[in-house]
Amino acid sequence: MASYFRTRRSVYINIAMFFLLVIVWCVSYMQPVMRSFFKDDHLFFGKVTYAAIPSIFGGSNIPFLDKTFFQINGDSDATFVLYSSQEMNEDMAEFFSFAEKGVENIPIEVSAVRISDNKFIVKSLATRDVELDWDTLSEYHLFCCFNGLGVVGVAFVGMVVFLVLGIRSKR
Repeated sequence: MASYFRTRRSVYINIAMFFLLVIVWCVSYMQPVMRSFFKDDHLFFGKVTYAAIPSIFGGSNIPFLDKTFFQINGDSDATFVLYSSQEMNEDMAEFFSFAEKGVENIPIEVSAVRISDNKFIVKSLATRDVELDWDTLSEYHLFCCFNGLGVVGVAFVGMVVFLVLGIRSKR
């Protein structure tokens, strides 16, 4: 069994599988945002009752990993996901932050796209004092999608190269 992992063929095949894993992981993270470009948006009004920023990747400024989950009006059947850059969050934090104490008292207007039964991708967000409009968010989403598709393309080429090397390898 130990000699199996010493052959070139198994190393090439394992590297190809690693590239396949990278492709699947990137596509799974990009899929919600990419789906939001092709659906109609809905308008919601209310007050934030729950907000969560994933602590592992929060503040990392890595596309698709930096996101904020929130709910409005106590509706646990509708979770909104805001994909935004660190710069956008800092600009918005001057007037509105999901982490501040009185956030439940601030009225909010959310334009979002339904991507599943209880998940919405935010297309724009506005309070009395600050607004993240669709133009700003769409530029960021498109930039992230093109970068993600670039990573997927490079990983696909790498997967094909190492798969061919694995198939053609004699050992």
